[in-house]
Amino acid sequence: MKRIILALIIGCSGLVFSQQSKLTVNNYSAYDFHGVLIATPLSSCYPMVSISGPAVPDVLVVPAGTDYGLSSYASATGITSFFVQTNATNPGTPRPPSHPTLNPSGGIATFTDWRHTKFQMYFAGTNTAETYFNGNLGDGTNSCYTGSSYVSTPYGDAEFFKISSGTFVYSYINIF
Repeated sequence: MKRIILALIIGCSGLVFSQQSKLTVNNYSAYDFHGVLIATPLSSCYPMVSISGPAVPDVLVVPAGTDYGLSSYASATGITSFFVQTNATNPGTPRPPSHPTLNPSGGIATFTDWRHTKFQMYFAGTNTAETYFNGNLGDGTNSCYTGSSYVSTPYGDAEFFKISSGTFVYSYINIF
């Protein structure tokens, strides 16, 4: 009996300390990626965590030929705040990555995952947009934010997908 209770406690603690997937943006293109990233629960729109205005920065920029990794909200390099909206009537607020709800075991982090990006590509090192290389990408699991998992343009392609390995989930945005 003690072993069964111990197994249940260990199993439940894994759920309590779970967090969003590890996100990697691989920019293999000759353009700079400028994207709003959105994390939500699997079956609802809220709570929503995003890299978007009024958060700082208001978009994630991944220069041409580089990548960006985000293993948790709390470990966000170069991000000073996330925009967090807890329900449809709440206007939302910017929260620093160190906010208790965004820590890996925090109330928001445990229920949200990266699901969508709205992006615009820019000529490398400039503020000049490549007008025809943009789109909405998503993992297709949340009806709140629509977007295909693959976007193709004459100037490049982009894809959003997830890979699971045991209890770990990895989200990828690849730009070609």
